[in-house]
Amino acid sequence: MRLVVLLVAAFVIAPHTFGADPALSGHSAKLYEQAKSGKWFADAAKLKPEIAATSDSESFIVIWKPNKEPKRWIVSLHGSNGFATDDLALWHPHVKDRDVGLVCLQWWLGKDATPDYYTPKQVYHEIEIALQKLGVKPGTVMLHGFSRGSANSYAVAAMDAGRGQKYFSLCVASSGGVGLDYPATRAISKGEYGEHPLKGTRWITVAGKHDSHPDRDGIAGMKRTAEWLKEQDANIVESIEDPNEGHGALMRNPKNARRVMELFFNEKR
Repeated sequence: MRLVVLLVAAFVIAPHTFGADPALSGHSAKLYEQAKSGKWFADAAKLKPEIAATSDSESFIVIWKPNKEPKRWIVSLHGSNGFATDDLALWHPHVKDRDVGLVCLQWWLGKDATPDYYTPKQVYHEIEIALQKLGVKPGTVMLHGFSRGSANSYAVAAMDAGRGQKYFSLCVASSGGVGLDYPATRAISKGEYGEHPLKGTRWITVAGKHDSHPDRDGIAGMKRTAEWLKEQDANIVESIEDPNEGHGALMRNPKNARRVMELFFNEKR
């Protein structure tokens, strides 16, 4: 009997063991099942992250941190039809030996349609809730967006800097140029997130020479984006242009990811 009690207690204390599903319900649970088809899901599961439902129970957030409470965090937004679990697996090799935690938002809701993504406003709302629950201090977070996540990161960063908690000390736009006709981007110039909300924000842009959409997400597209950010009085910390890579040059070449981490950890406070 005592052995049975101990086994039950162990299960209650550690529900997120490898292979165990998190306590999600409704659409968030269905979406997590869908995430299991991700290329790197098994690698992410081995890290035993915390999986939390979003405030509307439509999606989920993946949270990972080292053994001690980290002083810095990375918030990552995946690309089109991507999974937050895959983002965790891709980032982990670059953060595992550093004092940094990861928050990856599943902002694609599982269908192959443009409206089936959280809006930048919803994205920031969920990020803000997660970081507040974690007790994260303003100015200690790096915002990373890949591809579609990058294209939406400009509005997310503007919300944080203009009328938000000012969590982001550095933003990384990876293979995803700014869309000037995108309503959320137009809202920046209209002052909907505050007056000159991107002023003083710090950015790293990353692109590969062989991107299949060079004028949008490749070197040309990210050069254009960097110029636009400068027009918003943002600061370009560095532009990484990989001559040998394509879409996703940041993660495809570990050297690029290491450079980003160096800049994040060596920034002046």
